[in-house]
Amino acid sequence: MAAAQLVVLGLVLLGVKSGSVAGSNISTSILDIGSKTRLTCTLDSNNTAILGHRWVKGDKVLQEDSETGLTTQYEVDTHKGLGQYFCTFLSEPAGRTASVNVKGPPKIKTVKKSEHATEGQTVVLACKSDSFPPVTDWLWYKIKDGGIQVLTNTSQSKVVVSSETKTELHIQNLDLAADPGKYACSGTNTEGTDQAVITLRVRNRFAVLWPFLGIVAEVLLIVTIIFIYEKRRKPDQGLHDEDTGSAPLKSSGDVNDTTRMSARGTPTA
Repeated sequence: MAAAQLVVLGLVLLGVKSGSVAGSNISTSILDIGSKTRLTCTLDSNNTAILGHRWVKGDKVLQEDSETGLTTQYEVDTHKGLGQYFCTFLSEPAGRTASVNVKGPPKIKTVKKSEHATEGQTVVLACKSDSFPPVTDWLWYKIKDGGIQVLTNTSQSKVVVSSETKTELHIQNLDLAADPGKYACSGTNTEGTDQAVITLRVRNRFAVLWPFLGIVAEVLLIVTIIFIYEKRRKPDQGLHDEDTGSAPLKSSGDVNDTTRMSARGTPTA
């Protein structure tokens, strides 16, 4: 009998505990305070002992404490803090969690602000967005003097590939006359629309040879200068050699005369 009473008492206590946790509600609020946005979670019941609080975004723990209050707050950057956050009131045997959604219009960014490619090749223009809620509609168009040209997959040379966080425009067989210019990617979610612009530059297919041709031209110029210099220097050098070798040589007759004169001037003993 005593054992049965203990089992019943344990079930009753377990039922009360689970009922108090299940009956607890968490209210959330979002408040802009200048460059920051304050997120607040409040638990409306204190029947369960609070052992602390935790704030999480994705799989990253942003903040955790061991305070026992029924309210917890976390501040995020207003311009970069969009996303889904979770506040948890830590307790035994299980905590209570609520989500706080910080929404805003998309902020579209280009992977590269400009792209360079060679005619005949394929180039990929890309834009991305980490907005919350995610982008639901992507649109690509080319900016022209007379307006815009919307780009879709109906063109064989242009293909659009998109997801919630990224979009790509694949331009195949680049045309030197038609494809260069400014391209815009536009993203829309339930909170608004944003866009970014990419500049595409297409070079001539023979442009890759220009550096090589420049080096060849420099080498030819140097060789020509050396050749002209050597051509001019050799005649001068030959003339100088002729001048140094044209000094008159003494004949054998002159040598004999000199010898005889020396003999006459020598006194005999």
